[in-house]
Amino acid sequence: MPGPSASAHQVLVYSGPGVSPLSLSHTILTLSLLLLPHYTVQPVTPELLSSQPWEPSCALLVIPGGRDLPFVEELTIKRKVTKRIKEYVDEGGRYLGICAGAYFGTSQVKFDVGGSMEVTGNRDLAFFPGSSEGPTYPGFQYASENGSRAVSLFLEPSSSSSNSTHRSIDHVYYNGGGHFILPSPTPSNTQVLARYADVEGEPIAAVLTKNGKGKSVLCSLHPEYPLNDPPARLAINKLEHPPEVEEIEASDKARIEWVEELLLLLGLNPPSKARKTDHGTDKNQNEIDGEEDPKLLLHPTHPSPIFILSHPNLPELSTNAISKKELQGKMTQEEEGWKVLEDGNDQISFGPVEATSGSASTSENEIVQWLAKRRRDQPKLETPSIENLKIDDGDASPPIPQPPDFHSLPKTVLLPSSTIPYTPRWTPLFSFSSYWSELDLARKGAGKRSGVLRKGEEGEKSALGDLIIYGETVTSTQTMLDRNPLLLTHLTAPLAFLASFQLSGRGRGSNIWLSPPGCLQFSLLLDLPASLSSKMVFIQYIMALAVCEAVDEDGRLGVRIKWPNDIYAEVEGVGGTEIGSGKKGKAKLGGILVNTNFVGGKWRIVVGCGINVLNALPTTSLSQLHSLLAAKLSSTTSSRPLPAAPTMEGTFAKIMSSFDSKWEQFIDEKGFKGFMNEYHGRWLHSGQEVTLTTTEPHTPLRILSITQDHGLLRCVPIRTKSTSNSTGLTPLYNRIVDSSSEDRYTPSSAGPNRGNNTPEFVDLQPDGNSFDLMSGLIKRKV
Repeated sequence: MPGPSASAHQVLVYSGPGVSPLSLSHTILTLSLLLLPHYTVQPVTPELLSSQPWEPSCALLVIPGGRDLPFVEELTIKRKVTKRIKEYVDEGGRYLGICAGAYFGTSQVKFDVGGSMEVTGNRDLAFFPGSSEGPTYPGFQYASENGSRAVSLFLEPSSSSSNSTHRSIDHVYYNGGGHFILPSPTPSNTQVLARYADVEGEPIAAVLTKNGKGKSVLCSLHPEYPLNDPPARLAINKLEHPPEVEEIEASDKARIEWVEELLLLLGLNPPSKARKTDHGTDKNQNEIDGEEDPKLLLHPTHPSPIFILSHPNLPELSTNAISKKELQGKMTQEEEGWKVLEDGNDQISFGPVEATSGSASTSENEIVQWLAKRRRDQPKLETPSIENLKIDDGDASPPIPQPPDFHSLPKTVLLPSSTIPYTPRWTPLFSFSSYWSELDLARKGAGKRSGVLRKGEEGEKSALGDLIIYGETVTSTQTMLDRNPLLLTHLTAPLAFLASFQLSGRGRGSNIWLSPPGCLQFSLLLDLPASLSSKMVFIQYIMALAVCEAVDEDGRLGVRIKWPNDIYAEVEGVGGTEIGSGKKGKAKLGGILVNTNFVGGKWRIVVGCGINVLNALPTTSLSQLHSLLAAKLSSTTSSRPLPAAPTMEGTFAKIMSSFDSKWEQFIDEKGFKGFMNEYHGRWLHSGQEVTLTTTEPHTPLRILSITQDHGLLRCVPIRTKSTSNSTGLTPLYNRIVDSSSEDRYTPSSAGPNRGNNTPEFVDLQPDGNSFDLMSGLIKRKV
């Protein structure tokens, strides 16, 4: 097999069985920050490594943290990829192994020898001629933070660093990694890069090896994790004397610099090394026009510019998204290239990407620099002066300081250009190149064509997922669609509005939806035929089904539906339960919000959804469920393969494809009847005993189903030994109704079947009741 060509520019990060989704995500982000635009950084599947000629264009192959045995199964035994990787490096390629990826790159693995998690054996890559033995620190448990630590490293002098003396890095995240045992005599192809500073004997934590014409770096801990976020921040908090914020920031800067040094040792050329002053010293990061601040990517302070993008085969979708005369007529022309819309909730400036510089010859790099500057520039928000906060002699109370009103800030929407194509450099937290590929793949699996218009009653329309509005950081996708009537009425539908972060996300009722790193949040804008207005309650159920099908097709991850609008995990290892205990815990993964609007003579529906995909522990996420399943499979003889690790792009693409199919079925069948069995197979509640607290006395109920007419929660009272003739229900329930606007009670003595043991039902409507799953209480929603 050939090695890399002289023009190799792709950094491929393995994303198949065994990899930790969280490590995968942060590896891609960290490498993107350091290597763009000199290199592209993208995930790669084992199928591609097995079937495609990836070697000539690959500048670096990365295997992140996770589990070593699935790497062996997938890449060595099943697909014979390991031999190609080894030949690629021998011919001049580069390999970076992190934690499990480092174990995989040694000659021999000795993990938890004599313990319950023991893994031993030879490895075919054998870049490091000795063994990797671990865990170096005690307490490791799969899919857990119990054994995680913030550790210190001694760094050996490196020719890639301006400092040729011994240095140290503190607070680097560790969880389960090993240390390298040098054979005797020390091989000439191996260079020690780092040692554990707080372990007796200072065992080796990272090595550089030269293999044929190529190189590898094996790092047994996790330098890809930012220290201000979980899980690294949680590990730091375990320290006996937790460091100050300034110390953590200094350690995080040193962490990023060390990763950059590792890349230089491998022979890559990070673009930041070219940014020098005339005296040869690095400029202050914020003084460099266009320099990215990594902290602001994961901790945004204000809304960012918003993009309108469409499937590469359908560029006209994004071009025409705001082209309706009624919408254009409400805009005012401002400076050259920009139009401003004053809508109900937001002031929005629209302009093509060229307008960022005011020149038709705007380059890709200039747009990237403009976006980076927008992340750094703090907006000016009105805050009370100190004088106004003083208590005066009168009776008037001083104003209470309020959080920033991000809705009051003008928003910017960038329209597509005919001359400057989209590049992932514009959206470092979400790659649309990967998303379109994943969307095509999901539709192919569902037997549907992708990137084509579909014929409908009102002419040709695109499929859901082909037209995307994306903001790295927004106030709320739901609010921007639902509370701006001009956009709501005239935007092209269907479309999806996606955000990596929300500053003021909306949940059900008055709840605020918080969006930590790793949360996928989006809103859909849909048209609903007037004939289905009585079936709106089912829209939240359809979205719940689509999410379950998309993220957990065979149900092994334990993703379930909690009535009426939440997505939960029900599996061992969450909610305070342990793997192997035989007891499944429950934990929330996400939620759904539906807003309905009758505008312009038609129903416009805004469906909001937030789902935890890559969130770190202690938040329950799809990433954690994937790790739990991997741990379970490792202790069984099951031949069923582990599902692919979740990614933001892949998860969103699968949800779009799944919901699109179910929405079509819902419209065609004019109701939810065809989904009833699927829904009851996914939910948590069949046979569950609950207590209805809106009656006096409280009424014990057993859940049966949802009703297919109005989507009410159908329950039956649980009989007690009381001989009282009272039903225990207040007059609110003691009647027969057939309306979706209220709860209803159907007693056995009513109707033509009186005396025939007809069951009595209590049917509860979703919008008026709150279901406390953990305590088994249903109460009036306030």
